Amino acid sequence: MSEDDAALRRLWASVIIQALIDATAIPHSPVAAAHKRQARAWLSVEYGTTAQNFDEVCLAADIEPSRVRNFFKAYEGPPLTLHVLSRMRDTFLKGNVSANNHRHDPDS
Repeated sequence: MSEDDAALRRLWASVIIQALIDATAIPHSPVAAAHKRQARAWLSVEYGTTAQNFDEVCLAADIEPSRVRNFFKAYEGPPLTLHVLSRMRDTFLKGNVSANNHRHDPDS
C-alpha cells in the first residue's frame, strides 16, 4: 500500500471516528444536538442513500461497515472521545471488541 493510500484510509477513518464522537456526545448547543442526530442517523441507517454513503466511507477506510454499525448500536457507554477510540482502535479493527466491553470503563 502506498503512502497516499494509507493517508486516504486514515482520512476516511477519521470521518467515522468523528461520527462516533458526535453520535455519543452530550450536546451543549442546538448545533451540537443537530450534529448528534445527523451522526446517529448516518451510523445506523442500513438502507438508502445515507447507508450507501456510510458504506462507501467505511470501505474507503478499509473497515467493514457492519462492524461499525454493530458497535454503535450496542454501545451503551459514556460519550466517546478520540482518546477512548484510539485506545480501542486496534482491537476494534480486528473485530475483537464489543461495545459492551467499554460500557463502564472508558479508559480500558
